[in-house]
Amino acid sequence: MIFVGQELHGLNLRELAKVRSRNFQAKVVVVLFVTASLVTMILLLPGFWWILPSLLLGLVYAHAVELQHQCLHNTAYRSKRWNRLVGVPLGLPLLVSFSDYQNSHLNHHRLLGTPEDKEFFNYGYRNLTSLRAFIPHVFMVNHYYDVLGYIARSSFGQLVRAGDATPKMARRIRFEYQLMAIFLLGMAAVTIIWPSTLVLKLWVIPFLVGVPGHALIELPEHMGCNTAVPDVLGNTRTIRANKLLVWFMNGNNYHVEHHWLPGVPNDKFPVLHTHVSKQIQYLETSYWSFYSQFFKHLRRKTVHGAWREPQLNVTVADAYEQTYGDKNK
Repeated sequence: MIFVGQELHGLNLRELAKVRSRNFQAKVVVVLFVTASLVTMILLLPGFWWILPSLLLGLVYAHAVELQHQCLHNTAYRSKRWNRLVGVPLGLPLLVSFSDYQNSHLNHHRLLGTPEDKEFFNYGYRNLTSLRAFIPHVFMVNHYYDVLGYIARSSFGQLVRAGDATPKMARRIRFEYQLMAIFLLGMAAVTIIWPSTLVLKLWVIPFLVGVPGHALIELPEHMGCNTAVPDVLGNTRTIRANKLLVWFMNGNNYHVEHHWLPGVPNDKFPVLHTHVSKQIQYLETSYWSFYSQFFKHLRRKTVHGAWREPQLNVTVADAYEQTYGDKNK
């Protein structure tokens, strides 16, 4: 049994938690290179051959949000300022506010396994009860309805998170939604002034690929796990994947490891996995394995709740109390 933040015997947590900015910067360089290559292909390929790189560009946008996720944990760069400077543009193509995501997501880590837990992306999991409901879920209809409202309200100077964030954070969130308003107005202006399919090719189609791509990356994290207990070994899932998928998801498949030690950079998750793999209650051999189970439960309308009972006798909260209870009295 382990609890959040616990350092196991033989695990050098101080070394693992060291942030080496060059590792993340290499990921950013790869994204920039792949993006530039795909944009060039979209602009130069004849006929309808541009469709393939346009679709692939959507996957790059989804990957960029996974990189943004690392930035909001401040494990991409040593400086919080640099994490935000890089994190904000990484989320812009899919209209994901860095500060809004950060403010909500860190609460998700703190409250996971409790009734107060709530994801930043408004997927509306409770409405996911049929194959018909799966389409609006993966296209994140509820979430982007909210985002458009946030953009509109922020454009008029309102603080959309005044009651859920510190004044400084609320101003940052407003600024980022204002950036999105400028981004959208800029694309509209380009389409009107220079009538072409440029915006369609470089943003609209990639957006329609990137959004479900992101939703499908996040769906396995806690779906079908026992989220009624505050124990990362039982309320979170890890999925084994090949190196290409691990890169694409920026290590998000190692989600138990991430919730166990969220201060460890993503490239160290495979090391953490070797220490806890035998204790993980929801460990899948592949994404195919997860989604096969998911659609089976979706058809049977048993997708909510734990798909099987984890066999844990001690929760994170119990372990914390046993370890620190006397010290805190």
